[in-house]
Amino acid sequence: MRFLGRDNDAIIIYYLSPYPVYLKSILTICLKRFEERSIAINEYHAVQANQWEYLATLFKKDITNYVERDKYLLANRSLHLKFKFMVSNDIKVDRTNVPEAQLSNDFENLLNNGLFSDVTIKSAEGNEYKVHKAVLASRSVVLKAHFEHNTTECYTNVVESPLESEVLREVLKFIYSDKAPRVDEFPEKLLAAADFYQLSRLKSLCEEALHKKLTVENAIEILQLADLYSAKTLKQLTLEFIKDGHAELITKTEGWAKVKSVDLIKVIYEYVMAND
Repeated sequence: MRFLGRDNDAIIIYYLSPYPVYLKSILTICLKRFEERSIAINEYHAVQANQWEYLATLFKKDITNYVERDKYLLANRSLHLKFKFMVSNDIKVDRTNVPEAQLSNDFENLLNNGLFSDVTIKSAEGNEYKVHKAVLASRSVVLKAHFEHNTTECYTNVVESPLESEVLREVLKFIYSDKAPRVDEFPEKLLAAADFYQLSRLKSLCEEALHKKLTVENAIEILQLADLYSAKTLKQLTLEFIKDGHAELITKTEGWAKVKSVDLIKVIYEYVMAND
C-alpha cells in the first residue's frame, strides 16, 4: 500500500496488486475499542497488475474534528485504520457499453439472403436452399465429404438431402447460427438429422428436449430413439427414469406392447434388475 501525505491536509491511500484480480475493498476507521466505522467501500471491479489503484482520501478536518476534539484519533493520538480486501481470480469486465455479439446473426442472414452462395442443397421434397461450401464443410464432416475428391457434388454444386424441408431448414439454421429455436417442436426428427450429419451439439440439444418430454407413456419410444441414434445420454436418463419406480407402469403402456427388439427388452431388464 502507499500513503501520500502525512502532515498536510489530506492522506491519499492507494493499493497495488502484483496480479490481475477482481476485488472489493473496504476501509474502516477504528474509533474506540470495539467501535469501528466504514469510511470507504469500493465494490467488485477489475484491478490490473502492478498499477496503483485509488482507495480513499482522508481529510485532516475529518480526522481531527474541532467540535468533537480529535474525533478519529485514539487515546495515544494514533490513527487506526483497517483494510479488508475480498479477491477473486475471476476478472469480470464491464461490457455495458459494448454491443452484443452479432456473429451468429450475421451468418444466419448469410443463409437467409444467399449472398455469395456457391452450392445448392435440396430437401426431400425438392425445395432448394442457397448455401456455402465453406460453412457446411466446417460444421459437418458428412457435408464436407460431399465436396472432397471427385464426388458428383463437386461438379454439380448440388447436394441432395434426405431431410424434409422443415427439418432441413432448421438444420441449416443451426449450422449457420449454432441455434435451434424449434428444437422443442420436433426433437425426434432433429435428433435423426443431427445423427445423420454428425452435429454433436444439435444432437445434445435434442436429447435435452426429449428428456424434458419424458413420461411413462412415451418412455419406450424415447428409449428406442436413443438406442437407434446412439444418443447415449438420453438412453441413460431414460433407463434411470424407468428404473426409478416406473417399470411396472411402463409395461402396461402401448409402447411396451409394440416393442419388437429382444435386445432392447434385455437392456431394460438388466438395468432395472441391476443392484436391486
